[in-house]
Amino acid sequence: MVSGILDIEKIWRALGKEKAQALPIFHAFTGADNVGKFSGIGKTKWFQRYIKADMDLPRAVIKLPVEGYLAQEVKNKLEEFVCLRYCPKGVCIKSIPDLRWYMFCKQLAESNTLPPTLGALEEHIQRVRLQCREWCQATMTQQQPFEPVYFGYYKDTGGQMLPITTNVLPAPQPIIEMVKCQCKTNCSTQRCSCRKSNLQCAELCSCDTEYTNNEDCNIENEDSDDDVTLFM
Repeated sequence: MVSGILDIEKIWRALGKEKAQALPIFHAFTGADNVGKFSGIGKTKWFQRYIKADMDLPRAVIKLPVEGYLAQEVKNKLEEFVCLRYCPKGVCIKSIPDLRWYMFCKQLAESNTLPPTLGALEEHIQRVRLQCREWCQATMTQQQPFEPVYFGYYKDTGGQMLPITTNVLPAPQPIIEMVKCQCKTNCSTQRCSCRKSNLQCAELCSCDTEYTNNEDCNIENEDSDDDVTLFM
């Protein structure tokens, strides 16, 4: 409903050449289209931090749409940038695991206010690379896009492309084995170790976590003397 002309030269000069060139990729990284966004942090807060960032950040960001292996130094710089945005005032922690632990212990922060795990950030970066690859080739007649299944997405049984949240286990495997049942189908009887402990099955459980009236609960090692293989 509003039209006009905006002189972007002053903005370009204020940002500097490198930060201005990296701006579309920075936009994707902080949340755009199908890439996803960070919980609780809007564009204004991200941009305020972007303006103050050193030149290593735009130099790292500009490498995201480039074909080939993404150097660990680039990932480390993006991790550091995320930490700077999530860090409480007066705190400087550049490691996501350390920052998540600090915020949880010192502030009892809820999960939706914590920075993403390294596994989740890794998949987010891959989706950003996929998105920016398209944008950076917008003026090309013969584009060379990335394959989504190698950049943060997977194809389900119905052929639908869905984002990968993380490929990293939420806890060490021995711990996971201690807190999940081994039911292969719906957990509907007391033979399920979760139900024996008056707990509902969680996402980590081997069953599909849907309760029915079916009294058949197929458990691994069913022929053994023990009804459950795991203890809650």
